[in-house]
Amino acid sequence: MRISYRQQRGATLIVVLILLLIITVIGIFAIRTAMTSLNIATNSQISQLLVQTGDTPTNQFVNVSTYEALRSADIAIGAAIAEHINAPGKEYIFCYRPTSDQRMGASLDVTVLVPPEKADLPNTKATIDSTQSNRSGFCDLEKDFGSAREAVVTQVAIRIPTSSQSEVVGASLERDSDLSKESLVKKSKGDDARVRITTTSILPSYSTEDLATVQAECIGSSTSVGYINDNLDDDVAGKRTMAECLSGYGIPVNVQVQELLLQQITEQVSAPVPTP
Repeated sequence: MRISYRQQRGATLIVVLILLLIITVIGIFAIRTAMTSLNIATNSQISQLLVQTGDTPTNQFVNVSTYEALRSADIAIGAAIAEHINAPGKEYIFCYRPTSDQRMGASLDVTVLVPPEKADLPNTKATIDSTQSNRSGFCDLEKDFGSAREAVVTQVAIRIPTSSQSEVVGASLERDSDLSKESLVKKSKGDDARVRITTTSILPSYSTEDLATVQAECIGSSTSVGYINDNLDDDVAGKRTMAECLSGYGIPVNVQVQELLLQQITEQVSAPVPTP
């Protein structure tokens, strides 16, 4: 039996098509695997970048500033401590702008947010205490970047906790170091203060919406106010935060919360001179 030239050519074409199909399928799987690996790597890099950026403001407060500087009224922490005595629960927010010549956390660049009432709906926004602040504390998602890379924006919020500690009174005191108790020196010491710092690092370029819309809805602008940053206390539990709002627009965020206990400790370094 003889096979014609046309039949041979047709069989060869079918084999070639099958091979091309197999190669295409293998290529698709290879591309998907590569894209998945790239996505994982990108997500890891994004998370690392946000975490590193969010650490910086708190580290500057803790490692650079002194007790006296932090308690000063011209710094956000000191202003929040003073205001907490008569009007507890307010948030003192500012934008971390290391590329500018502004002093970090200066009270002149702080916006004071009044959180919603406990009975308000979860998605209720904050209001501004305009009697002692302006709107300069809101980060601008289009220009307030933390470096020349113009990638990450960092919003910082200071709040004095209103929920009571579960520890007994004095549990946080350092043992055998405060020797001024029951002495005249005690009267000149500042009171201990709990301070909670919430830093939210933001990557605006991933937004699924126009940044001006996100700015007005989540953070705040010259004509609007966004959400609170800290909802950890009982009086604001369950309230929507700025970070939750940003995530709703597809924007990667990293929220870091650190609570500080400011204490002024007097340590006796020499024995008292006996009175003759």
